[in-house]
Amino acid sequence: MTMKKMYLYNYRFNSVFFKTFIILILSSIIPVLAANTIIFKQSASTFQRQICNTNLNMLGKTSETVDLVFKQLEQTIQQLAKDHNVVNFIINPDIKVNPNTKFASRNSKIINSLENIVSSNHYIHSVYIYSAYNDTILSSGGGAFELHNFTDTEWREAYDRLVKGTYQLGTREFPDISGRPHHGITLIKNLPYASSSKLGAIVVNVSEDKLYQTIAGLDAKQPGEIYAMKDNGYILSHKDKNELNADLSRYPYVKEILKKDKGFFIEKVEGEKILFTYATSSYNRWKYVYTIPLEVLQSDSTIVSRIIVITTLLYFLLALILAFFISRGIYHPIEKLMNLVLTSSIPRFNRKHSGIKNEYEFLGHAYTDVIDKNKNMENIVKDAKPIIKEKLFTNLIMGKNNILQEISEKLDLLNINFSLTNFIVIAMQIDGYNEFRSKFSEIDRNAYKIKLVNTIEKIICSRYNGVCVEVELDKVAAVINFTKNVTLMQAKERSLEIGAKIKDEVEREFPFTVTLGIGRMYKDIINVKLSYNEAINALKYKLYQGKNEIITIDDIEVESEELYYYDSEKEKMLINNLKVGQKREIEILINELIQEILAHRSYSYTYVRQVFTRIIDSIVELIINMRLSVEEVFGSGYNLYEELSNKETIEDIKIWLSEICYTTICAINEVNVTKSQKNAEKILEYIDENLSHDISLNDIADWIGFSPAYVSKVLKENYGKSYTDYLNGSRIEKAKKLLKNTQLTAKEIGFRVGFNSIQTFMRSFKKYEGITPGQYRDKT
Repeated sequence: MTMKKMYLYNYRFNSVFFKTFIILILSSIIPVLAANTIIFKQSASTFQRQICNTNLNMLGKTSETVDLVFKQLEQTIQQLAKDHNVVNFIINPDIKVNPNTKFASRNSKIINSLENIVSSNHYIHSVYIYSAYNDTILSSGGGAFELHNFTDTEWREAYDRLVKGTYQLGTREFPDISGRPHHGITLIKNLPYASSSKLGAIVVNVSEDKLYQTIAGLDAKQPGEIYAMKDNGYILSHKDKNELNADLSRYPYVKEILKKDKGFFIEKVEGEKILFTYATSSYNRWKYVYTIPLEVLQSDSTIVSRIIVITTLLYFLLALILAFFISRGIYHPIEKLMNLVLTSSIPRFNRKHSGIKNEYEFLGHAYTDVIDKNKNMENIVKDAKPIIKEKLFTNLIMGKNNILQEISEKLDLLNINFSLTNFIVIAMQIDGYNEFRSKFSEIDRNAYKIKLVNTIEKIICSRYNGVCVEVELDKVAAVINFTKNVTLMQAKERSLEIGAKIKDEVEREFPFTVTLGIGRMYKDIINVKLSYNEAINALKYKLYQGKNEIITIDDIEVESEELYYYDSEKEKMLINNLKVGQKREIEILINELIQEILAHRSYSYTYVRQVFTRIIDSIVELIINMRLSVEEVFGSGYNLYEELSNKETIEDIKIWLSEICYTTICAINEVNVTKSQKNAEKILEYIDENLSHDISLNDIADWIGFSPAYVSKVLKENYGKSYTDYLNGSRIEKAKKLLKNTQLTAKEIGFRVGFNSIQTFMRSFKKYEGITPGQYRDKT
């Protein structure tokens, strides 16, 4: 056997090939197994959250639909309550007079109206008009009844407790005219409308079956169960009619539901885990609950787990194949190098080394022999000195090197004559780095940074020992070594002098300026990291001091131990002024906020950023509430939080925040103008349709859903008239047409167009036309 083959045979049992193969297998399989485990857990969690979010959306739609049903019912009840026949009935409820009298005709009209309401709204099972004068009832089922002869009287007890408004009796079983039972939710409205006088009532029975079809029908394909209940835990609508009016408030899961408006949780009920999802109506505080067994959800997770297992096995097989070929590829050049070394150096190598364990150790010894003979080693080290220097001082200021002997050896290697005592650090940040980065290419930026480092070192080394290195993309740090006998005060003064020269030189020679932060002097070189941290903290106060300044750690005020409570009222005032477009008031508020921060420089850098982040949160929330998007207001791709983080000083933030508020005001004003015009059109439409009725500003406000003051404001802004002027003017115009085209008397016309008395009509007509109605008719 040749010497070469003998060496190769000795290394076969500890071959690099097998080690590489095992490492590749482990390094590829272990992360995949860990990742797949995490993916499985995350996918199961994500799937469950998606189901919950889907259920919440479904419940939200259900709530909106049911709310709309009851809002329409409320409008129907209000219209019925204001009907003059109904009002006349509760005062004169005679149901036994001659069929030809006006009371019989009136009662017939009311019954027809009730029948039309029931036939036009499939949710309404029946409607009653009750007169308390002599306990008589008009029913949508047809006919007039005395209360003691009427089939449904259960609601009467609730009516006695009712003072004003609409009362919801809840889900109950009631008979129809023929005596057949039905389930429904009963609404009772006191009459007269908006009065506490108990002259009568409107009773509306809402079909629970129809209502549940709406609740369950929005997502009928879902495998769970949905029901509605009051906010006290009593069931209002359920597919199982035996559950209606059941009190669930004693169950723990119902107590959880009653605490919050919406959410989801998992609860074990009768040995089975159930996912509960619930939402609350903002209109009537009904709770909509959707339940689904957890087993249904976990079936999909099982499919995912099987896919992950199969994928992992296939990946393991592929990893084995790839690891084999990669190991062979890695080992092939090592084997060739071994052959080369053994062919050229076997006699000498065999004499000097014994007990070599593997190919790497063998080649390591061979490489050491080669290096020992290399006469160009000094050139190699010389080329590596800049890298060694940068790494040494970067580790020092970051606190990664605390072995004094190693530091001293590297300083000797680099020919840096430091005394290992009295060190101070100046950290410098390029002002407006984002603008600098966008203006120059990567090559130009690096060239400027190299020039900056060299310039700073040249200034420092003209009088002292020092080194400058790049520590971050926008920062460099200079480590200055003073003589042993320098005092702290002298070190500070000299550092300020050096900083001033650096600032002036950069301002003159570079397309940017720098802000300098100066730490304290420390005796030990290992504590350079402390001075660096102080210099970085000083730089943070650039927020207050501004750009192109020198800030020392001693200039920074000690942070106050007294807690500062954020003035949320000022934030609310800012948002309220944004809503109404008060630019001047917003500028004043922003100035007050900035002045308050500047007056308390003890506020930390982090706190100030949080204050402005919260203001941006409120502005974004306002934009969303106005049914706008951030992209619509500020443009696609504009990130408010990223822009805020790029602002370096309080003044930058002030200017930027004012611009953001101005842009927001412009967007909101456009929305408010459009909304005001649409509301004005609705108000005029209501007035024109109800001109002949006794309508008030409050009636219009209730109908449109705004305050009376807002209704007056909208009319004034869009038509230049007050509510009274527009209403009376419209009535006079209608009266003029009747005077011209009919033979009705002035009194009849006055009442027909909506005036309460002939005196008011005559006075208003003369005010607007300058003549009396009779003079106007004679004139035309």
